Amino acid sequence: MCDHEPTRRQLLVGAAVGTAALLTGARPATAAYPPPVAPVEVMPGLFIHPRAHWGGDLPPKRPTVLEDSRFLLVHHTASSNTYADPRDVMRVTYWWHTSSDPSKGWPDVCYQFFIGRDGDVYEGRAGALTHPVVADATGGNQGFAQLICLLGDFSTVAPTAAAQDSLVKVLAWLAGRDQISIADGATASFTSRGSQRWAKGASVTTPTITGHRDMSYTGCPGDRVYDMMPSIRERARAQLAAWSGVLRPAVRLGPPPS
Repeated sequence: MCDHEPTRRQLLVGAAVGTAALLTGARPATAAYPPPVAPVEVMPGLFIHPRAHWGGDLPPKRPTVLEDSRFLLVHHTASSNTYADPRDVMRVTYWWHTSSDPSKGWPDVCYQFFIGRDGDVYEGRAGALTHPVVADATGGNQGFAQLICLLGDFSTVAPTAAAQDSLVKVLAWLAGRDQISIADGATASFTSRGSQRWAKGASVTTPTITGHRDMSYTGCPGDRVYDMMPSIRERARAQLAAWSGVLRPAVRLGPPPS
């Protein structure tokens, strides 16, 4: 760790520069998408498009690794809310995360799931649909989380009702799948693997559903989403309760990583 820690303003400016690069730099072609893949119904009313739907031709650079999933972290892409096709945003994100920015160079998109403005849900990082996998994150990865990312910028505007509904369902489903308590006041505790907010070895306790800014110095997931976190937690609890007794695991699309 450097003696001089970046300020919050410097980090936010850096994020803005990164977003501009994401939108303007060289990136995977979007003229010819992979053939569409039917979504998987993982729970009643929750359909998730497998990764192959948007990135079948964009394989991970390195194998994914199983995660000890203890909490769920909400993000936003901080990109335009007026995209023409959500696959464009996800494919550009893949390019940005895996090859364009030397501070990243990750094996795959860092987020396990994406949610578009129409409420469509997409598997992000390879393997995330069938099992918890290790993520990456700007500012360092403190570990133990599954990341759900809303497509767009929610600093001053709220996500659509459809996107909010899908976010709640994904959080509830993951809580059930990964056996994460989302009871009122539930927290997770762990030893950080290292981020610029929580140094490696630091003891961290967090709500089991929270926003990216609680793990790194960043404006993500936007003020409007962050302010909604208490309501999102409450709605996720209600959704999980509504699914009580329902067992409908995702279709296995491949073996889990060793």
